[in-house]
Amino acid sequence: MTTTDDIAKPLVDRRSYATVTLQNGLQALLISDAVTDKAAAALDVNTGSLDEPDSVLGLAHFTEHMLFYASEKYPTESEYSKFIQSHGGSTNATTALENTSYQFDVNWDNLEPALDRFAQFFVRPIISPDGVEREMKAVHSEHSKNLNSDAWRALQLSKTLSKSDHPYHRFHVGNLQTLGEAPRAAGIEPHIAVREFTDKHYSANLMKLVVYGRESVEELQKMVEEKFGGVINKGITRSQFSGDIFGKEHVQLLLKVVPQKDDHTLRLQWAVPPEWKVYWCAPCHYVSNLLGHEGKGSVFALLKELGYATSLSAGESGTGFSERSMFHVSVELTDLGNENAVTVLDIIFKYLAILQGERGVSEEIFNELKAIDEMSFNFKEKSDPFSYTKTVAHSMHWSQQRDWLRPNVSQEYNPEAIRAVLKELTPSKLRVMWMSKTFKGTTDQVEAVYGTEYSCETIPEEWIKRWTNPEQDDRLHLPEPNPFVPTDFTLLNEPGNTPHPQDVFSGEVVKMWNAADTSFEVPKAHVYLRILCPKAYESPESAVLNRLFVHLLTDSMNELAYPAEIAGLSYGICATSVGIRVTATGYTHKLMTLVDMILDHMLGLEIKESRFQIVHEQVQREYINQKYMQPYQRAIYTTGVILEHPKWHTDMYMEVIKDLAVDDVASFVKDLFKRCHIIGLITGNMSNEQAAASAQSLERRFSSSKKIFAPQLSCERLVKIRQGSSLRFSEAGPNPENDNSAVNVVYQIGPDNLRTNALSELLVHIGGSEAFEQLRTVEQLGYIVVMLSWDDLTVRHVRFIIQSSSHSASHLDARVESFLDQLQQHLEGMDCATYEKEVEELSKAKLEKPKRLSELASRYWHEIVDGTYLFDRQEREVGELRGLTKEDFIEFFKSMVHSKQGQRKLSVHVVGAAELQRLGTADAPEGEGVKGVSDIWEFKRGQELYASVGEAAAKRSPK
Repeated sequence: MTTTDDIAKPLVDRRSYATVTLQNGLQALLISDAVTDKAAAALDVNTGSLDEPDSVLGLAHFTEHMLFYASEKYPTESEYSKFIQSHGGSTNATTALENTSYQFDVNWDNLEPALDRFAQFFVRPIISPDGVEREMKAVHSEHSKNLNSDAWRALQLSKTLSKSDHPYHRFHVGNLQTLGEAPRAAGIEPHIAVREFTDKHYSANLMKLVVYGRESVEELQKMVEEKFGGVINKGITRSQFSGDIFGKEHVQLLLKVVPQKDDHTLRLQWAVPPEWKVYWCAPCHYVSNLLGHEGKGSVFALLKELGYATSLSAGESGTGFSERSMFHVSVELTDLGNENAVTVLDIIFKYLAILQGERGVSEEIFNELKAIDEMSFNFKEKSDPFSYTKTVAHSMHWSQQRDWLRPNVSQEYNPEAIRAVLKELTPSKLRVMWMSKTFKGTTDQVEAVYGTEYSCETIPEEWIKRWTNPEQDDRLHLPEPNPFVPTDFTLLNEPGNTPHPQDVFSGEVVKMWNAADTSFEVPKAHVYLRILCPKAYESPESAVLNRLFVHLLTDSMNELAYPAEIAGLSYGICATSVGIRVTATGYTHKLMTLVDMILDHMLGLEIKESRFQIVHEQVQREYINQKYMQPYQRAIYTTGVILEHPKWHTDMYMEVIKDLAVDDVASFVKDLFKRCHIIGLITGNMSNEQAAASAQSLERRFSSSKKIFAPQLSCERLVKIRQGSSLRFSEAGPNPENDNSAVNVVYQIGPDNLRTNALSELLVHIGGSEAFEQLRTVEQLGYIVVMLSWDDLTVRHVRFIIQSSSHSASHLDARVESFLDQLQQHLEGMDCATYEKEVEELSKAKLEKPKRLSELASRYWHEIVDGTYLFDRQEREVGELRGLTKEDFIEFFKSMVHSKQGQRKLSVHVVGAAELQRLGTADAPEGEGVKGVSDIWEFKRGQELYASVGEAAAKRSPK
């Protein structure tokens, strides 16, 4: 073992690191965290989709799925996944072009047995022919879920229009045809193909492992040597995929593409040298920072001023291709921008000319980026072990050991490396993907896998000439030095931490809480403001006007606030059903400057007709594009419309927004803050005195506002489903091109209660893995199968979410009910020792300490806005949980969930296009004991409501 004092760590990182290379060549990083509640591991294999043969497309992804099934040491199917989930953990795996990553986390004291099961994937896996058949359907379902995604469609089109002899050209996800039908027609059995792929490409010398636990690095080393020493080293050399992805015929192309969503997007794409080879110089990071900048003088600032664009991003695409990468500039266009797309391209090349000019590669700009990167790294809070291990395992393949934890930090100024990237960003090497619904009916080609309609043209020579020698534009220039870069990183003097938020200010309008906390050792804070305005949601018109106002506010902030975001500050402004929510996070040195800027704009916004037209178009398009959400997302949305009160529907917004003008917004804003109430929370490196002073400043800003009456604090309430009811609402999926059907099956438990909360979470803890095994793995209902415990306006529910490309919504609903029969047998057959073990594993998970300041702030904030003030909720609920007997638990399940007399059930069905065509209607038969809901609004008028959250917040005193 080698200790890793030479590995660069954040200043606030107290963990111990060590490396070990096993005799079989497998290299591992060991991370000992003496206070972690979760252990984790990730293994990254240096093989991926580019290695699979033409005869079995999607084989690498399919292999990743199959290794989860079983091993010779643990032959029971899905034993690994069940063990992890029953011990408070989770699993995942992903396949990229040249890497496949496997990962898990688990309660810290179960690392050793979990790691043993995990290692057997790579020691002696079982590739079962029966499992192959089921998992092929799972992969196909995953692919079907993506068929209507514009991102997936654009990616495959990019691959299709590349060199046919390069493996990048192929379809890599897999489906029933490429994994089963085509190989078998060629005499290839899928389970044999999986074995051959692992034999050929899975080798210890191509694996990087990260193990994270509470044990010492010596103990972790022993585990790794015992578990992974049996992985065979086949002496395989990593595949090399050199050469260009694009031939001459694939550049200087203009692709006109018909998207699924009603958006206009202009995407410029170049093949460039990959960043990883010179990662310490970060040339692509430098270029993308300037091309993607949104401050004064930037491409985006000019496009926005002209009314051409609503967003812009730039950067290396991260294709995972080690010898060649992609650099893109992507612009979301307005209707006017879509009409002037060539001018947009002109402006981008004018700015590129600045970067390629004498002053474009600047050591001063690089040093500012370097300082920000170093600051972000040094004060980086702990990531959750699940994601941290995966990220580090991947970086071990391509970065030096010293930089394993910081591969994305700019370190060394290398102007030649930056110029090498800029040299590739020329018109002669460009291709443009222009996506717009306006091309519908004008294209002449269809991509084979996703059915994307497109046409392919050569970029006119006159454009190429103009972009090669663009005219100078004085509106474009490099950014000024960033005024938001913090320089004061002082932490509060001890004792600086409070056990829970303190009420530090109560004025006429403002109530502020503060939770001073430096336990994470970062000079940061999180600010939450909830501005309750009765006018904001009193009608569909008010809701749309509020959203338009918030968009206009964000729009006006963008150019000034963008430097703050680069410097480690972030903010959000959101229209809600009670008013406006403002969040701001980052370094305390400049944080309140950003908050003041937001509030200044909020109270003094000058609404311009030109910007209103752009924002109006943008919001209207957002409403239109809601029909392209996944069916399971639509089911969740419709459930909210049915149960939440008040809750306006997007269809109403679509109707009213057409007639709204700039004067309507101006008139609305004049009245919006006449009466309001502001609830605030600051968490982190800020004293009670500083927080109170900020609250007093906020009170002065809103001095012209009158306090709202107690009944106006909030009218948010939830429909109380009648006991013994089984309700069903069914609707056609709004996207006629999406064949998937989905259900959201909800069992309402009741208002916030420590005991029933604990019971419902225990039910999901035990039942979740059983549901996944039965409904997804065995029955293959669909790729998305989830069982959750969930709160809506402090009312607890247990719900099942399933989306399927092969089964009807009614069938999915029926299978949930059938599963509950099976679950009852499982629970009743569980012995007391197993029950106690499940209780303890859930208790450990619930008692996990927040890993980041953001987690702590979020916990506190939910208690405050819900009016519950149970800042020690986790401990109290665990106390209830540990006091429950198995009999209590089964009685809860039988009376509240699996009981026709006791349940409060709502099923929302979204019927996909294929099912709709087959049935001719979206209406589901009511069935025995099931009542159909045909009119949402008529149904809600006759229902009892739970108590208002706002009323509870006003009446309940903090504990």
